[in-house]
Parts: sequence; structure tokens; C-alpha cells
Amino acid sequence: MSATSVELKTRKAKLTRDRILSAAKNVFSDKGFHHATVHDIVKRAELGYGTFYLYFNDKKDVFYALVAQVEADLYTAANGGIDLNQDYGRGREAYRALRKDLKAVFESFMDNAAVIKFSRELAETDADFKRDYSAMRSRLVERTRQILIKSRVQGVNFEVAAVAIAGMIESVATAVLEHNLDVSEEDQWFTEHVLPTITKLYFKAVS
Repeated sequence: MSATSVELKTRKAKLTRDRILSAAKNVFSDKGFHHATVHDIVKRAELGYGTFYLYFNDKKDVFYALVAQVEADLYTAANGGIDLNQDYGRGREAYRALRKDLKAVFESFMDNAAVIKFSRELAETDADFKRDYSAMRSRLVERTRQILIKSRVQGVNFEVAAVAIAGMIESVATAVLEHNLDVSEEDQWFTEHVLPTITKLYFKAVS
């Protein structure tokens, strides 16, 4: 098999796997984790069972993959895999960079609302999954810690501050989800009240 054929096969496999994950994400969102079935997922993905089992063992396996995806998403702030923390290193004005980063975090929460919601529920009953959920949440804390380091704030324990600020972000994001707010530029309440308030609180905490 030529290098080109291998590359095409690899690309096709990735597209198929992503297709299953996208379908599963929608199914979990519509039916919840416990009521969703593999049948629902393959039907939504318009694929056969055989194809599904080439990539995943069961619905729990798919969900674990989605959690890993969300974990990476929260760390890179979703924007095409670009780590927005780099803006601080390139000298972008700190407040604007922070606002951009926080907006991306909220967007990630909204995009992955169902996965995050059911992650919390499973973490309460599944000891193995609790570790994975903790790792996912740790990503948000780590991103926050990196921002604190780049802000060059003095006299602050970065680990403690990161946990406190990440908790604030998570709590507000949860409230945004519960009130079904849109985090796009079109949502006046979010852009004029939620985002500026959190940005100012965060900015004052690290400045």
C-alpha cells in the first residue's frame, strides 16, 4: 500500500470516528446518557453496527472519548485547536486577551453542555469515571494557572488562585447553560453583562 493510500485510509478512519462522536454527542444531548443506545448512535451517524464496533466497544467507550475531546477543547479554548494563552506571550493587551480567552471557554462549555452535564452525573456513581471527570476539570484549572503565570502577578499562589478562579468560571458557565443564554456576539445580555463582569473580576484578581 502506497504512502498516499495509507494517508487516505487514515484520514477516512478519522472522519468516520469523528462522525460517530458527533452523532453520539447529539444523541446524548437528546436522550441522556442512560437512555441512549448504540442503535441510536449508529442510526444518527447513518453507519452500520460493524463500523461502530471498529472504533468503540460500547456507548460508554464513546462517551469516554467525548470527555477526552471536551478536555482538550477546554484547554485550547476550542478555536480550531489554537491555544489562546499564546496571545499573552505575543504582547496582546492583557484585558482584551483575557476577554477573548474567557469567551472561548464559555463557548466550549456551551458546545459541550450535554457531555459536561452527564459527566457530573456519572462521576457521582462511577469511581473510574470520576477520575476522568476530575482530569477534564483539571484542564480548566491548568489553563487558568498558565494565564496567571503569564500575567506576572506577584504574591499569589498560582495553584490556589487557579482553583478559585476556575471554580468561578465554571459556576457562571453552568448558570449560563441553565438559562440557555447564547454566548455569541448577538446575545446582548452575555456580551454586555456576563462576559465583561467575569473578565473584570478575573482581571482585578490577577492585576
